[in-house]
Amino acid sequence: MNVLKQKVGPNSSNTTAQQNTRSRFKRLAELFRALSIPVRQGLKPQGGVSAYNRFVQQNFANTQADALGVASVDYSKLVLSGGGVEPLARVTAVLDAGAGKVTVSFFDNSNGNVALDTDGVKALVVNKATGRVVSAADEDATRGDGSLDIEDDALLGASAADLMVLAFAYRADGTDASSTTQAQVA
Repeated sequence: MNVLKQKVGPNSSNTTAQQNTRSRFKRLAELFRALSIPVRQGLKPQGGVSAYNRFVQQNFANTQADALGVASVDYSKLVLSGGGVEPLARVTAVLDAGAGKVTVSFFDNSNGNVALDTDGVKALVVNKATGRVVSAADEDATRGDGSLDIEDDALLGASAADLMVLAFAYRADGTDASSTTQAQVA
C-alpha cells in the first residue's frame, strides 16, 4: 500500500507581527519571574492550566511592542490574581519618598462570606518607568488591618507618578484569591 504525504519545508519566517508577539511573550516571562511569588498566591492552577499560563493568558492583551520590537506593559491593567474571594475595596497608596515607603490603605469590606477579615492581603509596587517590583514583607496584612507599608531603598526619591500598586486578597489557607486591584500611587 502506497501512502502519499506532503512534505512541509522549514519555516524561517520572521515577520514584524511574529517579532512583536515574541517580544510581548518574552516581556511577560520576565515579569512573571519578578512576580512569581505573588502570582502563585493569586493565580492558582485551574483545569490543568498553570499559574504561569494563566498569567500570560490574562495579561497578553495588556502588552504591546513598538516598531523596534520593544515590549511594554500597561501596569494599570495587570492581572496578578483571580478567584472567588471578594476584591479589596477603596485601595489607595501614598508615597513617602524621603522614607522610601509606600503606605497602601484599603477598606475592611469583610462580610463573613466571600470577604473574611482573616483574608491575607498581598500588595506590591511596580515602577512603571523601570519595571522594578517592590513587594511587602512576607508577613502580609489581613483585610481587617486596613493598611500595610511597603518599604525599600528603591522607593527613596521615587516619583509617585511612576509607581503603581497592585493588590489582592487571598484566603489564609491559600486556596483562593480575589481579582487584582490597581491604584496609582499619590
